[in-house]
Amino acid sequence: MLLKIGELAKRIGVTVRTLHHYDAIGLVKPSARSDAGYRLYNRNDIARLHRIQALRGLGLSLAETDALLAGEGADLHAVIRQQVTGLERQISEMADLRDRLQSLEIQLEGEDEPDIDDWLSTLRLMTTHRKYFTQDELDSLFGRKTDSSGEAWREMIAAVRCLMDRGVSAQSQEAQELSAQWLALQMETMTDDPRLFIKLSEMHRTEFDVQTLTGVDGPLLDFVMMAMHEMRCAIYAKYLDANELAHYRENFPKCVPRWQQIFVDARQLVEQGIPPEHPDAKPVFLRWIQLFQDTWGKDPATRIKVRDAQSIDRSLVAGSGLNPAMQEFVMRGLMIYAPIPQSLLDVKTTAKS
Repeated sequence: MLLKIGELAKRIGVTVRTLHHYDAIGLVKPSARSDAGYRLYNRNDIARLHRIQALRGLGLSLAETDALLAGEGADLHAVIRQQVTGLERQISEMADLRDRLQSLEIQLEGEDEPDIDDWLSTLRLMTTHRKYFTQDELDSLFGRKTDSSGEAWREMIAAVRCLMDRGVSAQSQEAQELSAQWLALQMETMTDDPRLFIKLSEMHRTEFDVQTLTGVDGPLLDFVMMAMHEMRCAIYAKYLDANELAHYRENFPKCVPRWQQIFVDARQLVEQGIPPEHPDAKPVFLRWIQLFQDTWGKDPATRIKVRDAQSIDRSLVAGSGLNPAMQEFVMRGLMIYAPIPQSLLDVKTTAKS
């Protein structure tokens, strides 16, 4: 039995254009051609099309469908698991939308009619957040956020914007004090997971809707980060000599993206239960050692000073994700891959008066 393309399209419920496309990409090629050049499909071609429709019905892409049918190492279990995960995410999003609509309906039925602009702004923010975060990540990131902390963040952002509009330098004492308050509020209301903060920063730097609704954009984040850097320089000045401090002041801002990534990598090792001496951990520690040298210099004595300063004044690592468990993990690894002479370990760093 041979069917022309028009007959086949009607029988299986697809368009002729679709069959032309399948032919062009090699997904389903007709087994024969008529003397006039018309495509002719046999029983095997039709069976393949039915399999394609079944896989497409599961949400698979044409590339995934082709790989599965060709048996080119595609993992059907992994593909199906991916589709299930996607459907679970859609179900979660629809359930969240239902809850928000029900909440709006209740407000509309009550005496207090909601501010529609505020409600729509919240909806826009939630929609954009979901482009970057899963629901679990959002719960983790903002799990401690309350109505009062939301107001605190609005006031904080407005205060930073006011400094910027006045032309106040990020190096000023006023900006440093405000950055310390920003950091404290961040620690109070958000998680310390560096992976989520990288996403959060990317979102605020690229999404115009988020920038408009929150007032947070790239320049504001850069202002806060520079003020925090100056605040930390003032603290390190109590522990480092002039040359060490100058090296840190100049080099740390250039190393921030690398520090963010290595905090992520180290945290994943800790979460996976991989000990510092494991071969998979060694590349991370070698990068950490190089990054430390790029930031503070190569003198082992400086490393002791930085370690002790961070242990004494936790604000130096606040917001970085370097929690006590990670710090212990890093200290153990550094002693394996870059041991410090005992003579230096015997010297206790103290803050300069």
